[in-house]
This record gives sequence, structure tokens and C-alpha cells, in this order.
Amino acid sequence: MDISNVNPVGLNVTGISLPNNNPPQKEPSGSAPEGSKPVSSEAVKQMLEQIQNNILSRNISVSFSTYGDKNNEICIVVREKDTGKILREIPPEEIQKLSVRLGELIGIIFHHSA
Repeated sequence: MDISNVNPVGLNVTGISLPNNNPPQKEPSGSAPEGSKPVSSEAVKQMLEQIQNNILSRNISVSFSTYGDKNNEICIVVREKDTGKILREIPPEEIQKLSVRLGELIGIIFHHSA
């Protein structure tokens, strides 16, 4: 995974803790979590380098792709480098297909009811 062209400007990161068994707390739309501070470009680059080094030290590859009728949804695929076997797909392929189908059904419902 190449991170050399990542532009971290404008990112707000409130903290990273692994693992966390507590469910994430939702923030009201449009507001930053209390006590959050913008993170510098250098800090984001350092975090990305750590992630990249962690991935490189394992026998995995990570790829990103899009799906949906307008290719507006993102899918992350984690594979074994040697075999190409998919270890994890987020969201799973079944959910991707369901999302596309639900979008089609919503279009049919609103198209016929108008």
C-alpha cells in the first residue's frame, strides 16, 4: 500500500486505542468530539507509516475498490500475499450485493409512485 500521495490536511483524529471493547460513541452531525484537536500533517504521516510498516511485516495485502450503481461505496479487501486468498472483505460481498439491490428497489418504488 503506497501512502506517498496521501494528503492529510484537514483531518481530525481524536485518538487511537486498540483494542477497545466499548462501542463507539456517536457525535452529533457537524460537531467535533469534545476535547478533540486537529492533528498535524506530520502526525498523520507518522501514523500512516506505522500502519504501512505493520502491513508490510505481515503476509497480507490491502486493496481498496468501489461498488454500487454509481461506484460511490468503498470496499476494503485483505488478502494473503502468497496465495491471493481473501482473508477479509469489508463490507462482505453479500452486503455489497444487497446494498446495490436495495438501491435498485428504492428507485423502482419512487419511480412508479411519482
